[in-house]
Amino acid sequence: MGGRSELSPPTLTTSAANPPYNARFLMSPQLESVKAHLLAQYETLISPLLEAAESGGFSVRCAEVACWKATLPAGAALLTSVLGLCCRATSEKVVEEKGWTLEAGTDAPRARLRTDYVARLKTTFGPIAVPLFALRTPGAGSATIAPGRELFPHYPHMRSSELLIEWECALAADHPFRKASEALLFFSHEAADIEDTTIERHAVAIGNAVPLDWLYQTPEKIREILRDRAVRDLDTGLPIINASTDAHALKRFVDERWNPQWKMTNGIRVWTIDKKTGETIHLGGEFTWGDCVAVRGRFEWLQQRGILPTDGDYGDGVVAQIALVTDGLDWITEYVLALFPDAVTVLDPYHVLQHVADAAKKAFPAKKSKKTIQAIVRRARKALGMRERRDRTAERAGPNRNRRKRRWSGFDGSGERLLDEVLRPLLEKATRGKARIRRAIRYVERNLFRLDYGELRTRGFTLGSGAMESMHRTGSQLRLKRAGCHWTAEAAQGILNLRMLAMSGRWREYWDQAALPHIDTIRRAA
Repeated sequence: MGGRSELSPPTLTTSAANPPYNARFLMSPQLESVKAHLLAQYETLISPLLEAAESGGFSVRCAEVACWKATLPAGAALLTSVLGLCCRATSEKVVEEKGWTLEAGTDAPRARLRTDYVARLKTTFGPIAVPLFALRTPGAGSATIAPGRELFPHYPHMRSSELLIEWECALAADHPFRKASEALLFFSHEAADIEDTTIERHAVAIGNAVPLDWLYQTPEKIREILRDRAVRDLDTGLPIINASTDAHALKRFVDERWNPQWKMTNGIRVWTIDKKTGETIHLGGEFTWGDCVAVRGRFEWLQQRGILPTDGDYGDGVVAQIALVTDGLDWITEYVLALFPDAVTVLDPYHVLQHVADAAKKAFPAKKSKKTIQAIVRRARKALGMRERRDRTAERAGPNRNRRKRRWSGFDGSGERLLDEVLRPLLEKATRGKARIRRAIRYVERNLFRLDYGELRTRGFTLGSGAMESMHRTGSQLRLKRAGCHWTAEAAQGILNLRMLAMSGRWREYWDQAALPHIDTIRRAA
């Protein structure tokens, strides 16, 4: 589709009074010659298009493709010139700071214009070669310096421009690396021809270098959202901020034999609910391969950074009610809930129902017991207050166009009702599976203080862990659980960080920084 062309840097004007290897070219007026060079190239590219258009020789598609073919080399030439002038200005600044004299016949620094002092980059316009305007310093201890290199902090470890690296990371975060390479080539009209291995290396290096602060909204932004948009606790009037942690499995290489096994990665999410729309407002989240101790460390870090303060005080008069939604596992109680003594803790009702269903299956293992098990689960739903609403309809084609859509909603029951109406009677009637039923009873009894769904629902708290589960799908599984995907811990973490950076809403802010942080980390990784 589009053409590729590696364009030479703008030719420097030289004469007997301005020899090419003397540093006087730094102070000579070069801008007009650069403009003339560019305009001559543009005319060469544009004139054939206009002449062909005048004769009506283009369809709409052909015209657009032809314009892209002209735009790419023109953009590459302009980018080369702009970066070249920036490098020259940097060298001029060094000459001025050192107080070197550039008059003819003096001991002046000499220009080094060899190919060794050219930065050859791949960009979104295609490959370019930028002169660095290197200098050979005067005096006995002379050395070659290239001040223009500071414009390319990743070079030569990453021979892609920062914008192209951003494109690579954006595509790699959503697609397999080979597909990312193909998409980049297609949508850049063959200007950005990057190997999938290069995209992988860049994405993993950048992803692992993203500071964790960028995966969350700033405390100031969270304070603003809580004050203006968050649902409030009807008892106290405080805005509610939710947090949760949960694990899911990814296939990861575990030893030098590259043996893939399912390993658990722990997700952490902080969110609130929009009081007007009821939508989830994502405030930040991350994934870690660490164990329960590492998860506790991440929550302690959130406390220290003011993203999830222990007392919910975000300053400026904004104090939030922290709500922790969990699945009732003991390690979460011991390592996470203990950090927030004033938080409201909620046990996800669907995990409770899962325990009830497992107990019912043990009590009635026969194939014909399906309806019995369903009836037990239905009674458990009612005990927890999950009402069945029939006022929703689904539009369908055909004679049964308006069919009722059954949906369970509302949580105004409690754990005591579940024990009295379902689990304890089941234990008395069952002839088998009593151990599993007792385990379910202990699970409910241990979490009774988190099961007062009627009061929690009335106050306005989120009761389900759907927000946490949806982060597993969108933040991890859509990319990392594809067929045949096996990950090293480093590669998976890099992709997870990129996806969570995009999910935090701070992607553009991160890439718009004057210089990407942790350059040394990126260099070592690349």
